[in-house]
Amino acid sequence: MSTLYIVGTPIGNLEDISLRALRVLGEVDFILSEDTRVTAKLLKHYNIKTPAISYHQHSAEDKTEKIIDFLASGKNLALVSDAGMPGISDPGGKLIQRVIEKFGAANESPVQIESVPGPSAVTAALSISGLPTDKFIFMGWPPHKKGRQTFIRRVLASDYPAVIYESKHRLVRFLEELKKAAEENRQANKNGRIELKPTCSPACAGRRRRVDLTSVVVCRELSKMHETVYRGEISKIIEKIKASPNDQKGEFVVIVGK
Repeated sequence: MSTLYIVGTPIGNLEDISLRALRVLGEVDFILSEDTRVTAKLLKHYNIKTPAISYHQHSAEDKTEKIIDFLASGKNLALVSDAGMPGISDPGGKLIQRVIEKFGAANESPVQIESVPGPSAVTAALSISGLPTDKFIFMGWPPHKKGRQTFIRRVLASDYPAVIYESKHRLVRFLEELKKAAEENRQANKNGRIELKPTCSPACAGRRRRVDLTSVVVCRELSKMHETVYRGEISKIIEKIKASPNDQKGEFVVIVGK
């Protein structure tokens, strides 16, 4: 029997890793890494000598088959992403699906899939947002082009706080598009038209929705040296970020509150 471990790694600060994760990374035969250069920094920091194999969204099918063969031969593997939990808005989920298809999902399967939980930018951002977080919706990365406006309308229509990942190259654009869509919907409501289709139950479908972007949280570089959190009205957040080029660098989590 072999095991594929799904291991959470730090989203920034290298101290944010569990003792169990360090033990697993040191004991497995190979580490499957989204970017071996990024993983090498973590392994070097903790003096872990386990060899890493590149596995990412552009990996060819023969790479997946090689991994399947490793598991079939009794090798233990650890899957890591560059940061956070594999499978959450990253290609790790496809590998897990492939392993389940090949070996089955039952407890008696010759290959077990085991989670070694760790940091996640989603929960890290929610924990410091100051917004009600008993319910939320995670929407991942917005489309770059096709479907982007539909994505934004769904964010605005959600009954719960929506969590979004966005890159430094498109953050300001996303916030401005979000603000524009909210303003257009507000004007449409004044004119008696309902522009957004809510994502709630049928019982609330069709009710008029007022979108007020005063509870937006933008988290930058979570757990890193230059961690920054913006809270409040979206126009002011956009102004602050645009005023400082340095604040447009890094990785971002956006929470649109309700």
